[in-house]
Amino acid sequence: MAPWTIRGQEHLTRVLDQGLGQGQLAHAYLLVGPPHVGKATLALQLAQAVNCLGEDPPCGQCPQCRRIERGIHPDVQRIAPTQDERTGRLHTEIRIDQVRAIERAIALQPYEGRYRVFIFDGAEKLSPDAANALLKTLEEPPAHVLLLLTATEEEALLPTIRSRCQRLELRPLPEDKLVAMLAGEHGVTPEDARLLARISGGKMGWAVSAVANPRLLEERQRRLETLLSVVDGGLERRFQYAQELAQQFGRDRNAVREEMGFWLLWWRDLLVLMQQAPEMVVNVDWRQTLEDRARRFQAGEVATVVRELVATLERLEQNANPRMTLDVLMLTLPAPKPVPARQDTA
Repeated sequence: MAPWTIRGQEHLTRVLDQGLGQGQLAHAYLLVGPPHVGKATLALQLAQAVNCLGEDPPCGQCPQCRRIERGIHPDVQRIAPTQDERTGRLHTEIRIDQVRAIERAIALQPYEGRYRVFIFDGAEKLSPDAANALLKTLEEPPAHVLLLLTATEEEALLPTIRSRCQRLELRPLPEDKLVAMLAGEHGVTPEDARLLARISGGKMGWAVSAVANPRLLEERQRRLETLLSVVDGGLERRFQYAQELAQQFGRDRNAVREEMGFWLLWWRDLLVLMQQAPEMVVNVDWRQTLEDRARRFQAGEVATVVRELVATLERLEQNANPRMTLDVLMLTLPAPKPVPARQDTA
């Protein structure tokens, strides 16, 4: 078995090992799954595998593997939205000129390795023109080219693109397995490992990043504190927050999507507490706060907010006016009420 370092995706690495061993890899793969589940990691390791000089690829130790890991291999290129040279803002799409450049590069033979590998990070961000241009390349790729497309929202890709790629679905790890890996391989205490496994949703990439970079947990804490101030605040605070998010959406759509993801999980936690299912709470370290807030609302109010959050994400993806969309969401939030006094049962 090849020494793949990505964990929990053995159902995929077994298939890739077989293809490597028989020389029958597909010319294009579509790697799908939720954010931080390991799509980019698997893409890079597959790029290593097809260029590896070791006997059991991807060895991770040969010059080819090391250069690919460091991002300096001339035959491996990653394509993602770039910054606008004039405004400095990140483009929201992978543009046609980027795909045209790839078309020219594809015709060239590899410089150092056996394959030229092109990794499209977030392929659902291809503009319509770029997607159609890439489709032509997918139809007849040269034998020395491997195309890897990663996508969180595969349904946003053209069906004709999806049909020309072999689909590899990455899955979140079961909670117990991720807890054991964090504790055994990264020295995390069982309590902290359980928290990281729960709030990551089984996405090992995020959990391991949080171990190495405590700022991720600090950012999560800040976001939840902001959420609470908005939920407990009046209309002025809520509309101020909507304005801040709308302005951020123009600069970094992914950051706003992540923010809405925190909101969705928080209100979902309220709902499962109301339904007497505390074992399903994700934000377990905020359990007391969630229980206090759950006593302020009716289950129907919370369910309405959850539905509106889902609708808000859909409208933002459809390029609705962000300020109006977020204002509507803020108007959906129930009015804050005092926490009812606890009654002594003694």
